[in-house]
Amino acid sequence: MDILDQRRKIEMKVLLINPWVYDFASFDLWAKPLGLLYIADALKKCGCETELIDCLDRNYPGIENKKTDNFGCGKYYKEEVEKPLVLKDVPRKYKRYGIPLSLFEKALENKEPDVILITSVMTYWYPGVFKAIEILKKKFPSVPILLGGTYATLCSEHAKKFSGAEIFAGWDIEKIVGRVFELAGKSKPEKINALKLRPDYSFYKELDYAVLRTSWGCPFKCSYCAIGKLSDKFVKRSPEDVINEIAFLYDNKDVMNFAFYDDALLFDFDTHLAMILEGIIKKGVKASFHTPNGLHARFIKKNTADLLRKANFIEPRLSLETSDLKRQKITGSKVFNEEFETAVKNLFDASYKKNEISAYIMMGMPQQDFDEVKNSIKYASDLGIKVFLVEYSPIPGTEDWQKYKFDFKDPLLHNNSIFPLYGVEDWDRFQELKDLVRRYRVQGTECRVNKI
Repeated sequence: MDILDQRRKIEMKVLLINPWVYDFASFDLWAKPLGLLYIADALKKCGCETELIDCLDRNYPGIENKKTDNFGCGKYYKEEVEKPLVLKDVPRKYKRYGIPLSLFEKALENKEPDVILITSVMTYWYPGVFKAIEILKKKFPSVPILLGGTYATLCSEHAKKFSGAEIFAGWDIEKIVGRVFELAGKSKPEKINALKLRPDYSFYKELDYAVLRTSWGCPFKCSYCAIGKLSDKFVKRSPEDVINEIAFLYDNKDVMNFAFYDDALLFDFDTHLAMILEGIIKKGVKASFHTPNGLHARFIKKNTADLLRKANFIEPRLSLETSDLKRQKITGSKVFNEEFETAVKNLFDASYKKNEISAYIMMGMPQQDFDEVKNSIKYASDLGIKVFLVEYSPIPGTEDWQKYKFDFKDPLLHNNSIFPLYGVEDWDRFQELKDLVRRYRVQGTECRVNKI
């Protein structure tokens, strides 16, 4: 059966939900529910009627006083909420980020879904997931709810026990769509080619930016990263498909900012990203491109840096993590200092200036002391680049999780804002680092804390 035949014979309504973030801090740094948007495209091609309620859409009707920076990012609407008991001793305010509950409940009026899909991102953001499920079950008591995403995959047992929804672990769109059809009592559709799907942005009346992937998975195995648990294979999309997706959003949605969600964007550069960038340049796309997930500095050769600059990559973010050689080796050997310095030089030679290149440096890693982080900040700053200090978070299923025998029963304790309380002896010194990085100035370079 072809797609058109499926579209004629199947009638099913699916409601997609991107829930709130409950946390001590959150910022819209090119955050869109990309997985849900791909699933929406697959469901539509199988004949389903889909609707999305994105609780983190800062342009949602009814949200006022929204401020957006030059690259489409900004602060969420937020409301203070009661802290969970396990976080009661953390001396910070706990908030719900996203649209007011009243707007969410209003959006559910006159909806008659056959199945509801909810995504989840950070493991410790599950309170927002649970709140959405609570409201949905009251409104639609007989409608099946399927919960997927990062939390559902990495903390499946916790989700099964406490969420009140059916759990789908993993990232297999064909199986997800198949389960949706089963829940609705429909026959499964024919095979879906996930690599040919395109995120469905039709739900958004206003787009400050778009996010995209040119690949899934990662060929590297960093000790602190769980991407291998979320996507066990590294697969790449066709450069032509990516080029057409970017050009479509640029031409038809007026999108001027694109953020790549790839975990290994520069891998096989000459036969993949280089072809994509050359293609969008040829099509006359004059947008800005961003790399919030960080770039592998090892792969930034001279021609790479030149093409990133020509395509208008804004402030390339390099994943350094630490300048300590021993820790570089034990965490996966992703990059060494000599390679990092070469990458920075190549970017400067490609006409990037000071403050136009940045590095992620991690604090709070197991057995990492104050001086290591401080020395890493100084190392990157002395190269003339900006520093983003990233707080370590222990993630179930990673090499670190097994090696250091993390055993937090409640995923709320994975929160990178509080982890140093549980991972190092001297919290005050790590707080000092965070304060230092906010005011640090080395050779005119700004260093700041970044929560991702």
